[in-house]
Amino acid sequence: MEEAFRHYFLTGPVGEDWVAWSQLFTDDAPYFDHFYGTFRGPREIQMFLESTMSFAPHVYSPLVWYNIDGAQIVYNVVNRADNPEPGGPAIEFPSLQIIHYAGDGKWSSEEDWWIMREMKRFNERYQEACRTHEPEHTHTLSRLDWGSWVDWARPAHDGPASPSWLGRDDIPKVTSIRDMTFGERND
Repeated sequence: MEEAFRHYFLTGPVGEDWVAWSQLFTDDAPYFDHFYGTFRGPREIQMFLESTMSFAPHVYSPLVWYNIDGAQIVYNVVNRADNPEPGGPAIEFPSLQIIHYAGDGKWSSEEDWWIMREMKRFNERYQEACRTHEPEHTHTLSRLDWGSWVDWARPAHDGPASPSWLGRDDIPKVTSIRDMTFGERND
């Protein structure tokens, strides 16, 4: 389980290879985001992650802690943006994920929990810092602070990120939940 989780986390949140990461889910795996809805199987999971991550290119997700209990792993990340203010602290909000292992390197489900008002407050603080200090900061793809919490959960290199959606024009443009033409919305 530990090895499978490390591969999962290093492929997705650290390496930002959402194509390879989505292939780590079983064909019928539900990915349930408590705001956006449910996305089933590797194709929809990839579309969801690439479309939402490409809309927020400044956001990355350092691992704070994780707990393995049988086939279930609960883990906590901070959704972080490097501060455009030189020397300013990172801007972030927490989220909690629950994943279930199906075996053979595959995951049978994921639930993603975050609080809307914390995300909105994060976005307001980040946008204000960009307006004040560096308006084009969102496009720098900087990933400066992976935290000191989990040593293995960080890139092996320094420098800007190279996410799987970068430079592609086939990614659905999702600026709000109304733009999603795939997956199932929450009632």
